[in-house]
Amino acid sequence: MKIINQNEYNLYLEVVFSNTVLFKRAISMVALLFISNLNIIFSKDIDKNNSINYQCLWVVRDALKSEKSIDELINFASEKKINDLFVQVRGRGDALYNSQIIPRSQLLPDNDFDPLLYLLKNIKDKGIKVHAWVNVYLLWSSKTLPRDEKHLIYNNNEWIDTTEEWPVDIDSELNKISKNNGSEGIFLSPNHPEVNNYLLYVFKELLDKYEIDGLHLDYIRYQDIDFGRNPYAIAQFKKDVGRDPTPWFLEVERSNKASPRLIGNMKQWSNAKRKSITNLVKETKSLINDSYPEVLLSAAVKPNLYIARERFLQEWDVWLAAGYVDWVVPMNYSPNMREFSRNISVINDHFTKKYRDKIIMGIAIYNQDPIDAAKKVKYSIDERFIGISVFSYNQMKRNSDYSILFDNINEK
Repeated sequence: MKIINQNEYNLYLEVVFSNTVLFKRAISMVALLFISNLNIIFSKDIDKNNSINYQCLWVVRDALKSEKSIDELINFASEKKINDLFVQVRGRGDALYNSQIIPRSQLLPDNDFDPLLYLLKNIKDKGIKVHAWVNVYLLWSSKTLPRDEKHLIYNNNEWIDTTEEWPVDIDSELNKISKNNGSEGIFLSPNHPEVNNYLLYVFKELLDKYEIDGLHLDYIRYQDIDFGRNPYAIAQFKKDVGRDPTPWFLEVERSNKASPRLIGNMKQWSNAKRKSITNLVKETKSLINDSYPEVLLSAAVKPNLYIARERFLQEWDVWLAAGYVDWVVPMNYSPNMREFSRNISVINDHFTKKYRDKIIMGIAIYNQDPIDAAKKVKYSIDERFIGISVFSYNQMKRNSDYSILFDNINEK
C-alpha cells in the first residue's frame, strides 16, 4: 500500500464532499489508510534490537489550569504508556505552583489551587515521572504587561538583557513581539552578576517544596548572539578581565571585515557569556546533588550543536561531558527530514555512545502532519537514541491523530 500524499488527500476530499454519504465513507477510508501508513512506517526495516527506554512528552502550562485538565493529562499519559512528562511550571517569570518568590501565573484561578501539587499527588502510583519544566531566562513574551505588580519585570528592570539600548524600553520590546518581527520576548541577562543567584533561589524553592522526579531547563541560553550587553554585565566583565568590550561592539558594527585582533576580542567576550550560562547549569547540578541526588537534571537545547554553541552561547556538549546534566533534549523541530537528520549527524559525529545515551530526541508535531512526524520518530529509533520527547501534549489533545504515534511505538 502506498503512502498517500497531501495533494491526493485534498483532491479526494473535494470529490466526496458533494455527497454526505460518500463523504462519511471516505473519511473512514482515509482514517484506515492513515493508520495503515503509520504501521508501515514503524514496521518497515526496523532493527528489532533497537528500542527506546523513554517515551517523553512536553506539557505546556495551559494544560494545568484545572483539576479536570490535569486528570485528562494523567489518563492520557497512562493510556499511551508515557514514561516521563516535562510539565511547564514556570512560563514567563511566573509560577504554576504555590511560590513565595515569583508571582502566580495569570492562567490560574485566584485561589489556593496548586496545579503541580495536584498533579504529583494524583500521578504518584501511575509509574510516570514528572519533570518540572522551567523557562529559565525568558521573563515575558506576551504583547501586554503582566497584571501582577510583583512580577520581576516591574521590580528588577536592571536585570533585563539587551543588545544596546539602556535602560530597556519595555513598551518598545512588547511592540516588537506584537509585530512578530522575530523577537522572542524579554529575557533576563545571563551574565548579570545577580541573575543566576536569583534563579538558583527559585529552583531551590521548587526542589524543597515538591517531590519532583526531575528539573527540566528551557530557554537556558541568550536570545541571540548580539544580546548580553546589559551594562551591569559589561561592568562585571571589566572587573573580571580588565578590558572594556564596548569599543569592540562599535567596531563590529562599522567593520566590513573583522581583523584577527577583533575576532580574538569578541571570542573572549563570547567565552565569558557562554561561561555564565554553563555556571548556572553546573551550580544547579551541585544543588541537586547535595540535597536531592535522586532528581534528574535535563535541558531542552538547540538541536544543532554548533549553532547552539556559537549563536546562542549554549555549550551543551560541555554540559554532557562534564556531567552537569543527566539528559539533554535537542528540540529537533524542523519538519524537513534533511535538516532533522543533519542535526542528528552532527550529534553522531561529536559524541560517543557513552554520551549519546544521555540524549533524548525532541520531535515537534505542531508544524507537520502525523505521517512526517512518524518518520522522524522511526529515524530516531533507528539511530539508537534512548528516547524521544514529543512537543506537545497540547497538540495531541487538539488532534488525536498524533496520539497514534505512541501506540505504534508501544506495539513495536
